[in-house]
Amino acid sequence: MRTKFSHKRTMRSFAWATSFIALTTAASAQSQAPLAIEEILVTAQKRAQSINDIGITINAFTGDALKERGIMTAEQLSQVTPGLQVTDTGSQGVPIYTIRGVGFNNPYGNSSSTVGLYIDEVAIPYTMASRGAIFDMERIEVLKGPQGDLYGRNTTAGQVNFLSRKPTRDFEAGVSAEYGRFSTVDLEAYVSGPISDTVQGRLSGKVVRSSGWQRSLSRPEEKPLGEQDQASIRGQLNFDIKENSSLLVKLHYVRDQSENTSPTAFNGLDIGLAQPFSNPTFGAPMIYTLGDNRVTDWTPGFRPVRDNELLGGSARLNIDMGNVMLSSITAYDKFKRSETNDWDGAAANDSASINDTDLDMFSQELRLSSNDDGPFTWIVGGYYSYDKINEDYNYFMSDSVFGFALGINELDTRYRQKTESMAGFAHAEWQATDQLRLIGGIRYTEEDRSFFGCTYDRDGTLAAATNGVIGDMIRAAGLPNPPFVPDGSCAVYDDRPDSPNYGTFNPFDEDLKTKKFMWKAGINFDATDDVLLFATVSAGFKSGGFNGANANTQTQIKSYKPEKLLAFETGVKAKAFDGRMQFNASAFYYDYKDKQESGLAVTFVGNISGITNIPKSRVYGAEVEMNWLINENFSVDLGAAYVNSKIKEWMRVSRLSSMNNIIYEDASGASLPNSPEWSLNATPKYRWDISSNLYAQAAADFIYRDSTSGGGELLNATESYWLVNARIAIADQNDKWMVSLWGKNILNEYYYNFQGTGGNGPYVRVVGMPATYGIRLDYKF
Repeated sequence: MRTKFSHKRTMRSFAWATSFIALTTAASAQSQAPLAIEEILVTAQKRAQSINDIGITINAFTGDALKERGIMTAEQLSQVTPGLQVTDTGSQGVPIYTIRGVGFNNPYGNSSSTVGLYIDEVAIPYTMASRGAIFDMERIEVLKGPQGDLYGRNTTAGQVNFLSRKPTRDFEAGVSAEYGRFSTVDLEAYVSGPISDTVQGRLSGKVVRSSGWQRSLSRPEEKPLGEQDQASIRGQLNFDIKENSSLLVKLHYVRDQSENTSPTAFNGLDIGLAQPFSNPTFGAPMIYTLGDNRVTDWTPGFRPVRDNELLGGSARLNIDMGNVMLSSITAYDKFKRSETNDWDGAAANDSASINDTDLDMFSQELRLSSNDDGPFTWIVGGYYSYDKINEDYNYFMSDSVFGFALGINELDTRYRQKTESMAGFAHAEWQATDQLRLIGGIRYTEEDRSFFGCTYDRDGTLAAATNGVIGDMIRAAGLPNPPFVPDGSCAVYDDRPDSPNYGTFNPFDEDLKTKKFMWKAGINFDATDDVLLFATVSAGFKSGGFNGANANTQTQIKSYKPEKLLAFETGVKAKAFDGRMQFNASAFYYDYKDKQESGLAVTFVGNISGITNIPKSRVYGAEVEMNWLINENFSVDLGAAYVNSKIKEWMRVSRLSSMNNIIYEDASGASLPNSPEWSLNATPKYRWDISSNLYAQAAADFIYRDSTSGGGELLNATESYWLVNARIAIADQNDKWMVSLWGKNILNEYYYNFQGTGGNGPYVRVVGMPATYGIRLDYKF
């Protein structure tokens, strides 16, 4: 477990690594030859621009910087991006993305994210399809705040753009090989170059293998859990049609047969809760742990594993029409998963699931944009997307309170969800004066989402309980007498008085239509050649949806409302010390309405998973980013985000509620879930020459994430933590090869980003990995 001493020691290290390097070398920097930080070109506004010329808060990382820091997955990106939080609940294999407190704290596969995820401008609407390895990246851009005028899927928090390297006109090839703790082998390779005078190609791939790192509490002799087995490949062909016109065709495939992380059960009394676990009855003795980042447990013979595949492709056509560029992006992806998760962190069968999911995603974007750098630039276009999810969600709980009290051992939730979206958009910028640039954008979206599904009896136990105990509860609540439920049938009671099927057991079937405008307005002011001041106001929304969890009543599945966010932001981007320092800062305020949030649904079997809307919230804060090339040897990167979120109005359902007595509690005043108040990053790096042919460099990452309130729920709150990563490398002066020694979480910090109820009984948390270390070789041919 962490101690105050370890926090103080890490804070002293953080202060020394940033302040000492900067202060002791600032004087010598003045005498060095002219140096400047290399500017990053981004396509955040659908055209190549310097990151420092755009009035948007963006964190951008080149592919080389990501590789150097050991960022291998989308989830790990949060460790180097202040204000971005990625949470693994350990239940459904669905990561939860949150930016500046804006996130959808729901782990079910049919829930779309508040954070837009894009790979080469193609949207990934469901985060379960984002868990592949990051490889052969040109850069990653994290855009903060609503970006509704230019991006296809309606989101409120911001976007994460993953941009792969493209085919080159000159031959290049490279390979990376890494070996680390837990027998981790990571191999990556690429080859790129001309195929003919008018065709270029690129082929890249990555393979990751490792042994497990989590140990069973009750069966220490069992093979550790957490093996990795991933393989990814991407092929691209670029066809030159004419000057400045091209067709880029891409195919990709990802196979993931890794093991999932198992949550760790802990005694609720240890954190001030009233009892060891959430329900008074539990089917087997519990073995708890607190403070050990390697121990957990899972049901014997029920290892958390996955067998997932993503296959897809895209075609991007650019046609130069003189003053206008026509761009078309067509994409299709198919994601299949068969995934097992053990929610409860116990050897007992309290909560475990198998998800078999088929996800089909198609999108088409067509746009026209001005093709010059005159005082007025513009983009207009249209967007269409269609996706379909079919999921068979099997749930096992024979040792749970429901198993003991009601005799229910298994459930089978099957549903189909379809979403069709169409949008038209326009974005324009006008250079009104030499210093003043005005920006405006608008987007209109129509979306149609349908859901058909039910929780079915799987082995006769749900039907028996429904015909017996649950039927008595329905009659006691004064509802229509329920019909008999045959084995294997739908067992969700329609408790909606306005429904034609009121009082019966039927699949839930509903359409949800949304029509919304989003817009953005901004001002960029070039105070000097090196200082940009900006201000924006933007409105975003995220459409409503349906609850994909196990259900007992139809009101539990019914649609939740769209959420809306009005964002105000102002900032500065400034160069200093002759281009050796880049300093960016911004302040923001969000008016957040109808935030979509997980809650409790009061049903006949108790209070179980539901989704609701928080009527009113607000978020304000500030961010600072500094990149300082102190001299030719020293550099330091700093990032900080302060996020103050508050629920202004929410009467949520209390855990003490019952069907005959629903109790509400006032949750106003609490901060939003997954919203640490402070996020800090610092990376000092030192480089020195060994000889005329060799150089060495050493770097460290100091990462701090503040505690969270869990939306005012002690059970869901998380503690603050520090992480320290370090690396040292020797390389060829021409960067043809590099050998690196690295360590992650080198102080072996015990930390977690999720804490809550593991299904029906235990309190659990999903703990981060312990200290890891390894060696890496990068070679370019």
